[in-house]
Amino acid sequence: MATRKTSFALSGIGFLLTVTMVLSGHAQSTSGFKFNNLTVSPFVNLEYSYDSNVDYDKNDSADSILTINPGVDLTYRGNDWGLDGKAWYGYDKYQKYDELDQARYGESLRFFAESPRGLRFLLGQNYIKTHQDDSILDGGRGIWRERDLHEITSALSYQISERSAVTLNGMYSDLSYKNDGNQFGSLYGWREWSLGMEVARKLTAKSNLLLNGSYQVYDSDGAEGIDSNSTGYTLMAGFGSRATERISYRALMGASWFDYAEGDQLTGWVYSLDANWIINPKLVWSVAGSSYFQPSERESNQAMQVYVLSTGLSYRPAKRLTTRLDVGMRREENEYSVGNQGAVTSDKFSARIRADYRLQKYVSLYGSVMYEEQISDDKVDEFDRIRGVLGLNFRY
Repeated sequence: MATRKTSFALSGIGFLLTVTMVLSGHAQSTSGFKFNNLTVSPFVNLEYSYDSNVDYDKNDSADSILTINPGVDLTYRGNDWGLDGKAWYGYDKYQKYDELDQARYGESLRFFAESPRGLRFLLGQNYIKTHQDDSILDGGRGIWRERDLHEITSALSYQISERSAVTLNGMYSDLSYKNDGNQFGSLYGWREWSLGMEVARKLTAKSNLLLNGSYQVYDSDGAEGIDSNSTGYTLMAGFGSRATERISYRALMGASWFDYAEGDQLTGWVYSLDANWIINPKLVWSVAGSSYFQPSERESNQAMQVYVLSTGLSYRPAKRLTTRLDVGMRREENEYSVGNQGAVTSDKFSARIRADYRLQKYVSLYGSVMYEEQISDDKVDEFDRIRGVLGLNFRY
């Protein structure tokens, strides 16, 4: 998700953290090695997976995968500031298609600070190198291919008065795919820079009026014989929650203008939605969605509009057991552009059920089953898939 997506993604991450803390019964700070204000929490995941379609095609390509995934979480808290960090490594061993055996790794770091006068600052960075599917249920694009992604995000907010606040945000993203013409069709990454501003005005004791504007610049790898640079402008308005304990929401709608390859201007309605409802201490419901323009990752010399919507329900029937059901969809409408013969529309649907059970203080058992299906105007891009996971998490 980019900055017109990023500013909303940050709030969405906050919603997910709230859900996790409420349902787990304790925050992460209760575990790990503690050195004054520093907490170090190492972990290892051992996992068995069954995937009915590792090649994402219509042929029989089922396989079993063994995974080891060690990592460490770091937390430091100072006076009105803090640091959160994570580093991890994973290796996947395929039983049948051993040519897919591969390592993956990543790291992230976030710094935040605030002052008594209402000034807040956030700076984050993350890098990931992976070949795994980035599930649309986790905010990804649902694309399976080896890739590198590096992102830098920032936000600065100020409480102007008791009724008004303003937030400035910026983001840089570099996405690169590994392409092998002998095995797959090409995928195209990009570099993106974006800036945004949001103004919040108190309406009632529990609601804010939100006005948001952003500007994006893309440099796409998918441009052939045309300008690789594209620019976009987005304006939205909506409402957000204020000072609520059980219900949090942000709902905005507006328009976006996207000058693809500095020539073809695309215009469309866009939206952003994040909501979280703590129904009771055991049950939490959440929903997230967005729409935006970007260069196409699948078609050269094309731009596309994306529509995303997902919802999840978390339930904790017992002290040691947490369950969750997620359902999501992603629609990609490729727009016609000079140098290409037409446009393709793809719809991806996904559903997942997961359960986590704490066996002991430092050991948890988890399992999940996920179903995915993609429907496209291009029949080559259609597939369905079932993936089951069973794993052990060791965390100190």
